Amino acid sequence: MFVQNPMAELKQYGYSSEPYLIIATALYTASLAVSSTLKRSCEPIIPFGECLVGVYENQHYAHSLINISQYFISFIVVLLAGAWSDNHGRRRRPLIFLPIIAQILTDSLYIVFYYWHWPSAFDLIMKCLKWIIPAFYVGRNMFWVGVMSYVSENSTIESRTLKHGIIIATYPLSLLVGAGIVALIKIVIPYYSQDHVLFLVTILLNLIALMVVNLYIKDTSDSYDKDIRWQKPKYILKEFISLFKNKSMSVAIILAVLIICQSILVTRIGCDYGLLMEYIENNWRNDEEVYFSISRTLAIFFGIVFSVSVLSHCMKINDLKIGILCCCFYIAAAICYIFPVLIWQIIMITIIYLCHGTAVTIISSLVSKLVATEQLGLINSIQMCMNSLLTVVVVTSYKSAFGYIHFTKSGHLCLMAFLYIFLTLPILSMFMILHSKYKDFWQNDTIAVNQKNVYTISQ
Repeated sequence: MFVQNPMAELKQYGYSSEPYLIIATALYTASLAVSSTLKRSCEPIIPFGECLVGVYENQHYAHSLINISQYFISFIVVLLAGAWSDNHGRRRRPLIFLPIIAQILTDSLYIVFYYWHWPSAFDLIMKCLKWIIPAFYVGRNMFWVGVMSYVSENSTIESRTLKHGIIIATYPLSLLVGAGIVALIKIVIPYYSQDHVLFLVTILLNLIALMVVNLYIKDTSDSYDKDIRWQKPKYILKEFISLFKNKSMSVAIILAVLIICQSILVTRIGCDYGLLMEYIENNWRNDEEVYFSISRTLAIFFGIVFSVSVLSHCMKINDLKIGILCCCFYIAAAICYIFPVLIWQIIMITIIYLCHGTAVTIISSLVSKLVATEQLGLINSIQMCMNSLLTVVVVTSYKSAFGYIHFTKSGHLCLMAFLYIFLTLPILSMFMILHSKYKDFWQNDTIAVNQKNVYTISQ
């Protein structure tokens, strides 16, 4: 079996930056949770991907022309960001910097609009800025391209799953902290002062995150050819083709299948948030929804921590075996999830969410082990774009086809069967096939042997 080993020529910079990267990720994610409350945007608990149905700012409908064009620009920018990072000496820090800076600018513009009214001509310019900035900085997509690429290239093969799990587990927990900040401010601060206080909190969180990244995240990039012509379409296309062209047929197929499976997985999580939460909001009381959201978020966090720390790191269980176990739990929990009707019964079935982050972690770790370090940005950009695009298409198609049927009990049963049984079966099949044929492919004790720019994996 042949594969390019991403650790064959990796420079060892140490791991002192990782705790600070976790802190920066937590601060930025918490600020997104606070900011989304004010801007009426859906911020799903998805390790990868933007808001699945657009922004509900001021309770306007989501799929306006502005949101569609904003989404299209963001899609192109994040697709180019990975190629730019790889071709400029693996520069990951700018991809982490830009979303934080742009989030500060965006929240600042909301404060400006909150207090001041402008003449009509200037008001149009300011509104365009408020639309253009989020479109070009791409938000969490670009941030996670930078973070995941940075973590992957500064970790060994055997520690990759653990480090991916830690950084992904930060995400749901930080969103819960952000939601707690919002609830606390709404209790303590008078109603008429809540909005601008919350915006100031988001700006403060992002300023601290920016300072942490600037001072403590090491620049691990290399020198690069400044005359490189990567911007031309034909060179960009060659970069995408090179992900699969310079690999053996088996490795290329495995890589493509893993990318597709992760997109299916993230789409399911997005559908879960966008569609299942609508059902819950229309059938449960507010306190029941809060309890369910908290238990779900904690289940995602503890599921990731247990799988990567105990199963993968301590017990040295193969990633594929963990993936198979995760999929079996999905199907079993989904069957149990269809029947309960009381809130305490449904909260007990949070075993479904124990697998959410785990499955994403396993697949992202496996994918990162199949590409070289100078291709990590590109592969993460492709993954982000596929995740976002497929999620938007599936959610929009489901709503267009079934309308408000999913608010009913029968619609809920069909949705649960679709999300957790039918979409899980292809992923389970993929894990089982890979385990039966390539179970030694990702062994932690494999030895990389350089062989004419292709690395032979053997025990």
